[in-house]
Amino acid sequence: MLPWVLLFLVLVLVGLGVLAWFAMRLFGDVRRLGTTVADAADRLSRAAAELDAAGRPTARDDVVPHPRSASAHRY
Repeated sequence: MLPWVLLFLVLVLVGLGVLAWFAMRLFGDVRRLGTTVADAADRLSRAAAELDAAGRPTARDDVVPHPRSASAHRY
């Protein structure tokens, strides 16, 4: 009976080692994905700031279009 117990223990330890290896790979992939997402969010934020800055000189808040009456659209 002792060899079966030792074989079972070896298989359990090998299984735990495989699970630990998968956990480390998953941890590395999640960190890499998190870095990629953070980099993309930073680039999007910078692009939005540049777009806002580029549109600022042409956007004038003091110009209000003249309201037209409904009769001006009739033939």
